[in-house]
Amino acid sequence: MISAMEHNASNDAHMSRRERRETMRSQRGSNSLRQSPSRMLRRMLIWGGSLVAIGLIGWGMVELSKNAQLPVESGVLSVAVDAQDNMQGPADAEVTLTEYSDFQCPACAAFVPVIAKAFAEPELKGKIRLAYRYFPLSIHPNAQLASQAGQAAALQGKFWEMHDVLFEKQDIWSPLSSKAARDAFVGYAQQLGLDTGRFLSDIDNAAVKDRVKTDVDSGTASDVNSTPSFFVNGVRMTHPQSYEEFKQNLINALDANK
Repeated sequence: MISAMEHNASNDAHMSRRERRETMRSQRGSNSLRQSPSRMLRRMLIWGGSLVAIGLIGWGMVELSKNAQLPVESGVLSVAVDAQDNMQGPADAEVTLTEYSDFQCPACAAFVPVIAKAFAEPELKGKIRLAYRYFPLSIHPNAQLASQAGQAAALQGKFWEMHDVLFEKQDIWSPLSSKAARDAFVGYAQQLGLDTGRFLSDIDNAAVKDRVKTDVDSGTASDVNSTPSFFVNGVRMTHPQSYEEFKQNLINALDANK
């Protein structure tokens, strides 16, 4: 038999082992807690270093872009201006400005008064003509239909009137659904005194759609990928950064003919 003293000694020994295990676990936990701040610091340094690196890369890209030479637009018209183009100005003008444009493009709308102002300049007035070509962009959901509306109006001799209305009211019809935009275009046609029945028939006519596609194809073949894009006497104009630069391009073309 095991004496009471031996039993107690055995229990003490058993408890000591448990206590030792608990003590070791406690020490490991304590060590872990003591190490956590250092681990967190290392992680912060790693993440901080990464953010700094990203910031430096971004800063470097901005600095490089300041010194980068942007590609100069160049090229010539793949299809020369002819009688089928919607033109404004003297037929025998010394300078022809060809514009690839999108009726839903805000930048194109902004250039309407710029072109009008340039054409009214004393040194350019009566010496330049504008050929408008359709180039509806896929990012503008109503641009294709607007181009068809322009061409449908052209069949009744009022392209430029529709041109002006579409740009003036661009903010109104641009956000509309296709059906609502169509209704708006019919309303504009009515305001311009067009035969709305014929207009409605022509806007979806295959010939009208083909006419728009012809312009798009010629623009694509001329490396047009944005609107507005301009060609002066068939040569691509570098996108102007100011009105003066735009006007000077036309004056230079006029001087080149002297």
